[in-house]
Amino acid sequence: MCFSATASFAVGASLLGPGYYAIKHTKSPGMLTFACTPVLFSLHQIAEGFVWMSLKNPGFASWYKPALYVYSFISQPLWPIWVPLTMWLMETDKHRKKVLYYFLLLGGASSIYMFYCLIRYDISAVVENCHIRYLRDFPFLNIMRPVNFVTIAVTPFLSTLHYTKLLAAAMMGALILTYIFFTNYLISVWCFFAAILSLLIILVITSNKEAGRAIHA
Repeated sequence: MCFSATASFAVGASLLGPGYYAIKHTKSPGMLTFACTPVLFSLHQIAEGFVWMSLKNPGFASWYKPALYVYSFISQPLWPIWVPLTMWLMETDKHRKKVLYYFLLLGGASSIYMFYCLIRYDISAVVENCHIRYLRDFPFLNIMRPVNFVTIAVTPFLSTLHYTKLLAAAMMGALILTYIFFTNYLISVWCFFAAILSLLIILVITSNKEAGRAIHA
């Protein structure tokens, strides 16, 4: 697997078309946020492409801070709230929606805390062994890691919509493998794989048109 600016830009650009398709074929406002996820992953990968370029090419050094903070904003405060929010908005089962609401509150608290850390404490990126390693000087990271794991990786398993569990299993499998083989580069490598797996969102949307109409109603 080759990780580089080229790979990040390629994945980022390749997700724009599927992202547009997902949004175009979403009939429900409740599913619209979920449908935008491939586009968000696209922006995430493009931002990391510029992080790569700023670290490898002195001519792009001025891009380092903007690209680093755009990438880190999406990976740190945004994903913990985005995932439970999309699951909650889409859910049609009233009981399950109540359960998801508590995960949404947990994700919201995590998001606020991570945003505070992002603006208050140091964060940096370095290239090691053909990967980008993100260094975060955030307090209580040992507590926040499992919290974020629950909000991002576990929440989709609670959805009753078709194929959300397949999407969740693929994302969790990628996360576990990344943790085993790329521990020091977890943020970068898992987000790269997750961006590719976000194509499964199209399957979820096209398979739940009736649920989409129920949400809209």
